[in-house]
Amino acid sequence: MQFNPITNTLYTDDNRFIKKMYCPYTSLKWSDLSSIEGSMDRYCDICENSVVETDNLDDEALWKLLQDKPKTCLKVDWQQANVRIVHHV
Repeated sequence: MQFNPITNTLYTDDNRFIKKMYCPYTSLKWSDLSSIEGSMDRYCDICENSVVETDNLDDEALWKLLQDKPKTCLKVDWQQANVRIVHHV
């Protein structure tokens, strides 16, 4: 994955747009979100969306997930191994 911190956008390594990263509730921590039984994902009770941790997803899986469920929120740690910081796309 490629993340552009200037535009807050996430792309696949082959430059397909994944999502513009924006959350009005940025003060929430991962531990503030509700656990989902049987899943590594969490649930935001405020916006009522699932929040998917992306560190174990490859580009294709993430792209497909957001094609099917575009409102899904993402947890992306900019230091995780599958994320590359870029300033262009």
